[in-house]
Amino acid sequence: MVSKTTQNPLLEFLALVPEPLRTQVYRQRTEVHRGENRRTLIDEDIPSTDVFFLREGEAEVRLYPLHRPDIVYLHTLRPGDVFGEIAALDGKGRSANVEALSEVVADVLRANDFIACLHSSPAAGIWLAQRMAASVRRLSEKVFELTALNVSARIHCELLRLAATGERAGNCIVVDPAPNQTELAKRVGTSREAVTRELGYLSDRKILEYARPKLVFIDLKALERLTQR
Repeated sequence: MVSKTTQNPLLEFLALVPEPLRTQVYRQRTEVHRGENRRTLIDEDIPSTDVFFLREGEAEVRLYPLHRPDIVYLHTLRPGDVFGEIAALDGKGRSANVEALSEVVADVLRANDFIACLHSSPAAGIWLAQRMAASVRRLSEKVFELTALNVSARIHCELLRLAATGERAGNCIVVDPAPNQTELAKRVGTSREAVTRELGYLSDRKILEYARPKLVFIDLKALERLTQR
């Protein structure tokens, strides 16, 4: 299922670029449809420097450590996000893998067009810098959670991030579809059993209700208090 379009990040970016470059770059963009779930959008092992502007669907940024079965989950990409810009900026290999979590629609710019836009407009450069600053903050939070928090607290942090993507239904917030327990476990570096226990605990306290494919947050304030504590 394709997620509802919330914004077009390419148009937002190009609005900061002067004419005639704006029109030229827009005409040269490549619209990409990825119809299959789990399709790899960016492969760390394949050299490429294209920049993706995500319009619909969700994807996940991951690292696959060499000779180990572990997967490091870094961030979930949603409509309005941009990815692939690091390789375009430094000309080196991809820093991570990006895998689609649903059908994805994205606009793609070649690295030279992307760099030309940045050279043409200080405002476009600031736009990108602000997004990269947000990425650094997310990574800092992730490192802190994995190194300083116990399993329960890490699960609570991930649930709060999910709640921020949900839709209000009365006094509740609904995330539909929600990741399954195995995916939640991988995102926070724990086992599926630990996630099941914690979701059961939160359900008993009437904080949330988990009924696949929906995750219903009944008392978000209580979850926030648990996380802060």
